[in-house]
Amino acid sequence: MYLFLGIQRVFSAGTAYSIPIDASVGNVGDIVSFKGGKYELSSVVYDQDILGVITDSATTSIVDTSLPSYKLIVNFGENMVNVSNKNGNIKKGDYITSSTISGVGVRADKSGQVVGIAEEDYTPGSPDQIGKIMVFVDVRSQFINLTMGTNILTALRAGLEAPFLTPIISLRYILAALVTGASFVIAFTSFGRISGSSVEALGRNPLAGSAIRRVVFFNFVLTFFIMIAGLAIAYFILVL
Repeated sequence: MYLFLGIQRVFSAGTAYSIPIDASVGNVGDIVSFKGGKYELSSVVYDQDILGVITDSATTSIVDTSLPSYKLIVNFGENMVNVSNKNGNIKKGDYITSSTISGVGVRADKSGQVVGIAEEDYTPGSPDQIGKIMVFVDVRSQFINLTMGTNILTALRAGLEAPFLTPIISLRYILAALVTGASFVIAFTSFGRISGSSVEALGRNPLAGSAIRRVVFFNFVLTFFIMIAGLAIAYFILVL
């Protein structure tokens, strides 16, 4: 049970249902996936096959009494989840996903499949320490919104590394990459063309060297701002 403001609450707050899994597999709070036709503890980061979290107390439950061995899992509602800070300390409001530790969740820091949202902090002294926190379980693919402190290259890399993205989320990264690439191509093409013409003009008229150098410098500044503008547009495509 979990204590909150001195009042004892029953978890999970959602509806649990039984799955055919050996009684010796997993503990309350472990994350479960369905792979290769069988139920097992999640042991892959951002596991696309996450089903839910094992629970032993739910407001309602649906049980198949014909199963020789089963456990209850919930995929929506409040439930205790086993977590570690292997991917960083967990703060209230962070998304939780699966990890390489069987059944144990970690903080999600990029887009992909998540278990739910942490409702409390978890800051143990060691990443090897496993504890339980309350999580609002809602298994789904989630776009992790980037903060203003994240640069565009980090954002694009995080998108490419994310193991699963919905079509709309994928489109964001594709558009951001295209805008970034187009801005660099336009900037360097323009700079190369104008710089080449300036060098030719300088050869034909050495006396105009000062004016030509100003043109080249202006072109350099313009090229720089075109690239910055492209990066800014791509960044806002990702974060807005």
